[in-house]
Amino acid sequence: MTNLLTHSAPPDNNPTLSPRCPNAPVPEALKPMLAALPQRRFFKLIGGGSLTEADKIASLAKAYALGGADCIDIAPNLAVIEAVDTALNTIPGPRPVLMISLPLDPDPHFRKIELAEPDCIRCGLCLPECPTEAIMLPDALNISQALCYGCGRCVPVCPTDALSLLPFQVDSQIEAALSHPAVQALEIHSHYCDPGMLATFLDRWQALLHDKLIALCFRPEAIPVPQLLDFCRTAQAQSALPILLQIDGAPMSGTEDPEASRPALEAAVWMAKQLASHGGNFPITISGGINTHTAQWLSETRYDFIAGVGMGTMARKAIWNLPKSTAAEAAKQIIGLFKTKSSGLR
Repeated sequence: MTNLLTHSAPPDNNPTLSPRCPNAPVPEALKPMLAALPQRRFFKLIGGGSLTEADKIASLAKAYALGGADCIDIAPNLAVIEAVDTALNTIPGPRPVLMISLPLDPDPHFRKIELAEPDCIRCGLCLPECPTEAIMLPDALNISQALCYGCGRCVPVCPTDALSLLPFQVDSQIEAALSHPAVQALEIHSHYCDPGMLATFLDRWQALLHDKLIALCFRPEAIPVPQLLDFCRTAQAQSALPILLQIDGAPMSGTEDPEASRPALEAAVWMAKQLASHGGNFPITISGGINTHTAQWLSETRYDFIAGVGMGTMARKAIWNLPKSTAAEAAKQIIGLFKTKSSGLR
């Protein structure tokens, strides 16, 4: 078995997608997405690891699929998976890859807002902060747990500390989600990037992962380089398919600030240098703070190793309240910024 982090020759600016086992068959459903990576045309809709309002996610997924997304990343929830699968079956042409996100350890993408009702004064300050309209105030404050994805914007504006973030548990859903025939990939989110924890997870679910692409999502800051490399090596050692890295910058920042994607971009540059110095050869994408301005950043030469983006909050917000008749066109325009050869990913 070839270890992608042991040979001495550094990779070029377009990492190869050669799997650990070159003769292993690549599932047909994954081929279009894999082809988009070296072309730097990869676009993923991040539905949200904690967003479980099935109908809403299905509508978002269909719009972005029609708009040309290569991948749809959703929560490991059977109702969501079924709804998205049904929606994707109605689109013409190739389907985007359906990916589920899972937490390896406590991660900000997997949490929900909890309300301490006795402390709530029903002031309503939290309502305009919620990007998914999960908070409602008819008579009493109500929170739709299905719509909440744990961004935490409501917490700092609460004058009585009635709102708090708690981890969103998915352990009981993993087997059913990975067993679903529509799921073709999974993204493992990690705060600590512990190789031992990853090895244990992959060993436990090995029988359900043999034909699935594995992506690793993490923020490399404050993680020792040897540990990061071991983390990536651990994943590749158990997969015959390429391992995709998603470098997270400012998760769930939800802003059109042109500077919002800089943390992800700079973290990706740093990670690429560490991989190159150790002969690493993994496709790198970015997430966290991704908005329409990110496409322009990606036209700069120093970022020409980045294979694509995962856009969450701003992708959802752009079409959240649009009618279905116009949502797909709006999604297409956003994706087009990243697919156009004259700017952004080329």
